[in-house]
Amino acid sequence: MVVRSLLAVTMFASVGLAQELGSQVRHERKVMVPMRDGVGLATDLYLPDAPGKHPVVMTRSPYGRAGLGGLADKLAAAGYAGVWQDVRGRFDSEGEWVPFVHEADDGYDAIEWAAKQPWSDGRVVMLGGSYVAMVQWLAAKRHSRHLAGLITLVSPGDFYENFMWEGGAFAFGAGAMWSTYVDGKANVDLDQLPWDSALRKLPLTEVVKAVGHNPPALGQWIQHPTYDAYWKALSWNDDFPSFDFPVLHIGGWFDIFQRGTIDNFQRMTARAKPAARSRQNLVIGPWGHTTYEQTKTGDVDFGAGSVLGLEPMVMRWLDRNIRGKTDQPAMAPVRVFVMGENQWHDYPTWPVPGMQPVEYFLQSDGKANGDGGNGKLAREQPQSRESADRFRYDPANPVPTHGGGNCCWPNLIPWGPMDQRPIESRADVLVYTTAPLDRDVTVLGPVTLQLWAASSAVNTDFTGKLVDVAPDGYAMNLTDGIQRATHRLSDASPRPLVPGQPTELTVDLWNTGYMFKKGHRIRLEVSSSNFPRYDRNLNTAELPETGSTFITADQTVYHDRTRPSRLVLPVVQPR
Repeated sequence: MVVRSLLAVTMFASVGLAQELGSQVRHERKVMVPMRDGVGLATDLYLPDAPGKHPVVMTRSPYGRAGLGGLADKLAAAGYAGVWQDVRGRFDSEGEWVPFVHEADDGYDAIEWAAKQPWSDGRVVMLGGSYVAMVQWLAAKRHSRHLAGLITLVSPGDFYENFMWEGGAFAFGAGAMWSTYVDGKANVDLDQLPWDSALRKLPLTEVVKAVGHNPPALGQWIQHPTYDAYWKALSWNDDFPSFDFPVLHIGGWFDIFQRGTIDNFQRMTARAKPAARSRQNLVIGPWGHTTYEQTKTGDVDFGAGSVLGLEPMVMRWLDRNIRGKTDQPAMAPVRVFVMGENQWHDYPTWPVPGMQPVEYFLQSDGKANGDGGNGKLAREQPQSRESADRFRYDPANPVPTHGGGNCCWPNLIPWGPMDQRPIESRADVLVYTTAPLDRDVTVLGPVTLQLWAASSAVNTDFTGKLVDVAPDGYAMNLTDGIQRATHRLSDASPRPLVPGQPTELTVDLWNTGYMFKKGHRIRLEVSSSNFPRYDRNLNTAELPETGSTFITADQTVYHDRTRPSRLVLPVVQPR
């Protein structure tokens, strides 16, 4: 996935770099690297103009290898051989383009080819962001002995649970737009397509047809709404025990793959071969998808200190982990930017030491609807007879996406932190808020909503959103999530709701790093839609992705003594 000119690797490009480096680098353009079935993949080489064999840094991209030479030239000048490749079926590469499906075998074949070249020392590191990170994990599934490390920027942890589906809900906006963007040999200009009139069409496949496309990949994803063999074949979750290489994991708090980036780091540190576990590095900044070198995300400017300088970090990581240079201090295993405080902090592990889950209970007199309601968040357990809150969810009028961890075209689906007051004015959004804080409260880690709810429908969704409320009323979203009720127990075997029956659901609100300052308030929003980030649940027995009719649903949220709905925050005490 990509944000037009903000490809994850172009952040390193500099004008005139090749001329600046002069004779230090030599280029070979459009080398057709053969795959096992004879298909040739177009590849540009950036080679040190020096004798000997060199470690290889490889990028495999569906977005076009041209124009990504800034970093490749610098790497070559520093003694790394650069291999920049178009994936199968895209741009100058031969074969049929099918997202994800060929990347494991093609990635392995490309690694093996690069390792055997006369300028290679047999070690290959893969580099890139978004789809260019996904191909790294897929190639790793084939276990080439030449794979020496990964540098993954904004990577999902799983194609099902952290890419196309979240809590059983389809990641509609990203799925529809990205599959259209890469529909064919070259990229499609999405800004010229009539998305506003198309997005609400049903079933979902009619949306892309309405903008003049019909990408086969979107139909494939919609045909597999549960975690089945299709998704298992693309998963690398079972492969972690055999991974034996270092990884630099880089992500953003407001990235669509924020949770996946952290999941991959945790799984490598816990399950990879012992020698690899201590060679993992995680960096999370206040960024959206591929906006590492911008200080502003959404409405908020986090200041010059939020930019780390990724190029020197990548070089330093390569020199230490691939060349074995120890002339500089090692990177901390975990480096995260704590928003609100707007400071970087280093930690030895994730979750960070000293983190304690703290429960904030939902309370009200049964009137938590909108910002004028009486919903509260409190540390005290609720009273036994506390009234439940109710709202009506109408798929014809869903709660609009207003910031968050979205991808990949912010002018079409806004991302990052934004003022949530327009959302909180709606009667179908329940709002629960603490009293003004008497001290700073830092939350750093996974956020969870344990929700007791009922619906008049057999299938519906529930959403949660964590918000910081400043003294002037500005309501800044931090992280959010969704849970499709039929997937509350399993993504493999959905079960319908019993209408009217109270049910406990766990809504994963991902992770955040934020200091709620003294005088601010902690807020939770609860509703049933976040559109078009996620598809609208139609509240019927039809699959939302293939259905075309819908009904309204009457939703109830309980928060009494026996059904205590609560927000669980990862609170870290001051150092």
